Amino acid sequence: MRKWIALPLAALCLLGLSGCFLLPAEPEVPELPLVTPYSGAEYITAQVTRGDLTLVQSVSCTFSATRTETLKFSAVDKKYGSIFVTVGQEVTAGTLVAELDAEQVKDKLRQTEDEIARLELQASCAEKALELALEEEELRKADNTKTSDARAADLAYYRASLEIREQKREELTQELEGLRLYAGIDGIVTYVKTAKEGDTSSKAETVAIITDTASSMFTANTDAWQWLSPGTRVTVNTGDTEYPCVAVSAASLGLEEFMDPRGNKTVYLKLEGPELPTGDNIRGSVELLLDSRENVLILPRRAVFTVGDQYYVYYEDANGLKTAKPVSCGLETTWYVEVTEGLSEGDTVILS
Repeated sequence: MRKWIALPLAALCLLGLSGCFLLPAEPEVPELPLVTPYSGAEYITAQVTRGDLTLVQSVSCTFSATRTETLKFSAVDKKYGSIFVTVGQEVTAGTLVAELDAEQVKDKLRQTEDEIARLELQASCAEKALELALEEEELRKADNTKTSDARAADLAYYRASLEIREQKREELTQELEGLRLYAGIDGIVTYVKTAKEGDTSSKAETVAIITDTASSMFTANTDAWQWLSPGTRVTVNTGDTEYPCVAVSAASLGLEEFMDPRGNKTVYLKLEGPELPTGDNIRGSVELLLDSRENVLILPRRAVFTVGDQYYVYYEDANGLKTAKPVSCGLETTWYVEVTEGLSEGDTVILS
């Protein structure tokens, strides 16, 4: 009987012990994988080398003309005559920019000018003839003033005719001016219409745009404004052209300086050369050198990782194990990082 009792008890004890092994294990917090067993695969490695590093930031900017003049004809359905300017040409206020077909008006104006010249000569002769007639009548003490009256009538006729022709000349001149466009400001022509034979004018059509060079500049809203302080000279690249510029303050333009919630400020880049961008919505970029290092130890950026504030690299130790090593780093660029402590030139690390 004792044997049969012992067996069930033993079975119960074994069952109890197996239940203890089925309890879930406590989770472990992962630590830095300082050592990784070699799996047989080859590592991709990189060597510590010496080189130069440059930290560059590209700042986008847009060309804006704070003062422009858009020239349009007021006359409609008139054939184009001549356009006297080209894109990039420097003009002053009063420069003749374009003209509609005005040959008929010019012919009438030339004819009127000739008539005025003829009448001025006739009036001058009539005036002298009147003076002579009056002198003669005074010398003769004549009561008959028929001759001087006739000369006075001739003079009055010529003067009246002259007044009519001068009024006509004024009307023709105004008509001609209505067919012309003049620059109203000093600046550079940044747009000119390409007129084809037979094209006619329209009030809505822009013929030319003149841009004031003194107030035209590139602007950029950037967090790198401290590298673009007033007086800093930079080059704006628009893809096909480079424009030399100098940074100017907002105050010099009569504007208030403003910083947005993200820490960006608007920077103003005034063109230094005579050439201006042409067209609409011209965009460019400025490459800013923020920092640089010469002849320093460098690694590809992907070879370095961080845990907290500490930099690490992986290397293969003498046992073939992937091991982490703390290092100190300096300047970081897009592709490379400067190593200041922990490695020597020629050391091999594993790319993470």
